[in-house]
Amino acid sequence: MRYQQLINHAQQMIKTYNPIIMTPDSHAEQFLQNDECKKLFDTELMFLKQVFSGVIRYEEFLKIFTKVMFKELSSTTNRNDSTLYHIFVYLIIFRLDELPFNEFKKMVNEQDPVKMFVLFKFLFEPTDNKIRSHVKPGWDEIYDPQYIDETVIGGLEQHYPMIKDLYGSLEIKATGKQSEVAEDDLRPESATKKQPTKQIPFKLSETKKKPIKEEKILLQQVKSKPIPPNLNKKSLEQLEAERKAKLQESKQKTMDQYKDVQPFDFKTEKRPTNYAQVKQEQDEKLKKELLFDKVYTIPMPKYQENAEIKLNAAAILREEMLLKKQQEIEKERVKNLEVNLRDSGEFEEWKRQQQEIEQIANLEHQQRKKIEMELAREAAMRAQEEKFKENRITAEYMKADLQEKMKEREELQKEQVEYKKHLKEQIIEAEKKVHIQVEKVVEKNKQMAEEYKLEMALKLELKKQEDEQIRIKREELIRQIRELEKQPIKRTKGYDPTETMGFGLLEEMSLAELRDRLDQVKLERKQEEEERRQNNLQRKDEYLTTMQQKVQDIKQHRKNQSQQKQMERDALKLKKIKEAELQKKIREEQLLQVQDKIQSKKVEKSKEEQRIAAEVRETKLKQQYMNANKAMVEEKAWKSQQDGLEREIKNRQNEKLISQEGIESVKMKERKILAEAAKKLVSQKVDFNKYYDVTLKQAYEQNDQLYQEERENLTRNHNNQIEWRAEHTKNMISRDEFKQKISEESLKNSKKRQRLGQLSASRQRQLPEPQY
Repeated sequence: MRYQQLINHAQQMIKTYNPIIMTPDSHAEQFLQNDECKKLFDTELMFLKQVFSGVIRYEEFLKIFTKVMFKELSSTTNRNDSTLYHIFVYLIIFRLDELPFNEFKKMVNEQDPVKMFVLFKFLFEPTDNKIRSHVKPGWDEIYDPQYIDETVIGGLEQHYPMIKDLYGSLEIKATGKQSEVAEDDLRPESATKKQPTKQIPFKLSETKKKPIKEEKILLQQVKSKPIPPNLNKKSLEQLEAERKAKLQESKQKTMDQYKDVQPFDFKTEKRPTNYAQVKQEQDEKLKKELLFDKVYTIPMPKYQENAEIKLNAAAILREEMLLKKQQEIEKERVKNLEVNLRDSGEFEEWKRQQQEIEQIANLEHQQRKKIEMELAREAAMRAQEEKFKENRITAEYMKADLQEKMKEREELQKEQVEYKKHLKEQIIEAEKKVHIQVEKVVEKNKQMAEEYKLEMALKLELKKQEDEQIRIKREELIRQIRELEKQPIKRTKGYDPTETMGFGLLEEMSLAELRDRLDQVKLERKQEEEERRQNNLQRKDEYLTTMQQKVQDIKQHRKNQSQQKQMERDALKLKKIKEAELQKKIREEQLLQVQDKIQSKKVEKSKEEQRIAAEVRETKLKQQYMNANKAMVEEKAWKSQQDGLEREIKNRQNEKLISQEGIESVKMKERKILAEAAKKLVSQKVDFNKYYDVTLKQAYEQNDQLYQEERENLTRNHNNQIEWRAEHTKNMISRDEFKQKISEESLKNSKKRQRLGQLSASRQRQLPEPQY
């Protein structure tokens, strides 16, 4: 198993995890699909997943540990190894009981021994326990102190005897010294000079083991007290009435006790006062402060003029782009109107009307749902009563079933007691045969220890031979190096900067020629820099003029937009007022419908009650048939039936007349609505035609006016730009005459340098070439 590769993969998986982008499971699946991870076995992949999930789960716990460790051992630790320490601390504290110790030992030995020794020393140092003194206070802040003491620190102390050998071997590898906690098997043979005395017990008779007493099972029976006889004699209503009577009686006694007592007569009460008036003023003031249904707690100030906002370059360009888009849309609309004689106003009006119809239908649907919910509530109440009756019946069945299960449970407990007795007898017999197996294991361990010592002696002999061969090779290398150092050093001649190296390369030149060419390149770059500076100044002036024009256009556009938005706000207010009136009207109509439906439900309920009462009367009549004269009872029943039939006929006629009257009224209302809608449609078409002619005429006039204004603006802007450029150059000269003089002198000097450079270049061309 490749432990070093596994630990490297685990570190890479933890370091590349980003909780903002992915979840732990998805990150683990994505990481394990790499080409390198595909070569691993299933057990190794499972190990990586469990280590990754455990380190992420206990991240705060492990960070506290490494923070204290880096602070206390700053000279021997590196913060880049925090992920490695997280992995091994998690394995030692939480998973060491599950891992085979031999596999864990191999995993540790393949790492850097210095890093592992520092970690094990911090965790298991017996003389200075830094876990309790430094790390435990941080762990107690996020975990239960009892859990930290018993499970975490207690687990480390429990694992110390098992880890002791590994800790000693790490100390030898890291420091080269023998560990104080190392076992005797790790020491050399010279350290064990004298064998300890072996104690042999006397041949005495074995003591008889005491017989194990059988445990007595105590049956805990809970005896409940009998129910008090007076518990069910009085109801809750009677108890409440008695309590109220006692309370009234005690009040009456206290009133009678202080009946003759006179209150104190203070002179301050007779003085004139304005207490009532002041109290009323304060109450009114408090009511005004407690009005929370206002839109604004403090009214907004009314400004006389709108403040101008200074725009930066980004804001100007952004608003200019928006303005251009709106102008293009408007031009496209006017062009479409001119070419195709098509306007979307009629469609928009139709769309608005349809939206209003849908809104009214939605309001009616909402009110209808409210009615259905009210009716459903009543049905739910009736269903709840029926469910209560069903639950009472099921409770009786469940009680009977519970009694049967209790009997079965008692029988099962008796069987378990018998089984445990039998198991106890088997364990006592097995304990008698344990010492035979213990002796066999001890003999086997002694034989393995002798074999291990022989193997270590052979390895030490081989190690000495290898060290001797390495020493001979090292001495031979040192001798060869000393022979090479005795040879003489070759000296070189001086260097002439005017000569070339003579390798025959292209563009080969001497150092002096290279310096001359470098000076020439510097002059050329200075000239290019001056030209760029002049171009930048010119570009800035042009940019300022364009930005000023854009600001003026934006101001005009904002003014037009504010007027248009004000008109839209006024129209929206009117629309909201109409919608409120419409909602009020619909609400009233739906409330009437709800009332009618509830009334119909009540009528149906009363009919049902009448039907039940009629059935009760019929039963009574049957009893009368049995107890009284048959003839008189039949005559009485016949009369009651005749009266009932007459009442039923009258009620049926009245209901039909009322329903017919409602249908006729609805039809009349429908005809009136259709007639009004037709008149409204005709008037809307006439108004739309008139409005279309007027707007088309105005659009042509505005188009001509806009074209003329645009031409005038172009000419005016062109003249203003020319005047501003001339005035700007004058202002720049008058503002700083000294700087202007300096710039003129710098231009003259640059021209002189250019001429001198040209002369020097021409002279260099006339010089004779070097001869070889």
